[in-house]
Amino acid sequence: MTVLEKKSKRKALAIRTLVINGEYSPEYALNEAERLNDEGKLLDVDYEPLAEWLEELIHKAQPEPNQEEIIEEENIIE
Repeated sequence: MTVLEKKSKRKALAIRTLVINGEYSPEYALNEAERLNDEGKLLDVDYEPLAEWLEELIHKAQPEPNQEEIIEEENIIE
């Protein structure tokens, strides 16, 4: 394992731990993971599972829209 691979794994673990401990929101963590991936500091092999996990957390935190919200949103779009 190269030094870059080790650093990437550590970064992914750190981000995951910060989210679990409530120090990072999933949204912020996903932005950080994307930034690090874009900079080549978080390899795709570590980025993809982390990003998928964070996306799941984000979707779980968002309440399902009720019928009134859907109608209101449709009216805004039209």
